[in-house]
Amino acid sequence: MQNSKLIKFIESIGDAALSFLASIYEALHFTALCLIHLVQAKSYSPAMRMVLIKQIYFTAVGIIPLFIILAFLFGSVFVGIVIVLAAKYNLQSEIGSILVTFVLNEFAPFFTALLISLRSGAAINTEIAVMNVNKELSTLKHYDIDLIDYLFLPRIISGIISITSLAILFAIIMLMSGYIFTLFYMNMDLHTYKNLLLNALEFSNFVVLLLKSIAFGFVTMMIPIYSGLKTQNAYTAIPISVLNGMVKLFIAIFFIEVISLLLQSL
Repeated sequence: MQNSKLIKFIESIGDAALSFLASIYEALHFTALCLIHLVQAKSYSPAMRMVLIKQIYFTAVGIIPLFIILAFLFGSVFVGIVIVLAAKYNLQSEIGSILVTFVLNEFAPFFTALLISLRSGAAINTEIAVMNVNKELSTLKHYDIDLIDYLFLPRIISGIISITSLAILFAIIMLMSGYIFTLFYMNMDLHTYKNLLLNALEFSNFVVLLLKSIAFGFVTMMIPIYSGLKTQNAYTAIPISVLNGMVKLFIAIFFIEVISLLLQSL
């Protein structure tokens, strides 16, 4: 009896491991297919480009007014904290370097990715899940329409473009708001503040900002799309699909952030 229970326990572990590995393989295979289509010229048909333009407008352009307000409010608070702490520990000469590293390397791309994930990631997950349950995806396949080119690729590219451009905008707004604190808290003039930032800027800061934004943009669209595709054929499964997709997306975003910090510390 004990041997039978032990065998069943081992079998359950093996089944779970095989199922996990199979799901990882499917996700990597789907990602590889999307990357291949991303570099193929034939993928960029007129219909695909039209969808891409609309998706960029929905993801980035439509959110700009709210994004600017949030960037100024959150940016002002965090930049103010950084400046106050720098002044407290007699690091006034390092304010430029601290602000540039904090804003460009970390906060701007990370906050932008979280905001776009909450706004667009959940919406795309729901959209693909509904289309899957309603058999719309099967209908498109029946008419020989490539789902990756027509549906998935425009959303992935829009995510990359949107998060990269908005992260740059966020960084500019944060650094501009920093002058308000240096003016009133440290009585620093604009010329001095500008020189602090320019002297602290390095090419590596822009590289980190660009690479992180591209990575965030890719996973912000890829994971919700894949989660929507794996939705079971029932309307009640759609909220579960969206919840699972968002959890996986946030894990991926934090994973990219941790890997980035580790690589920069080397």
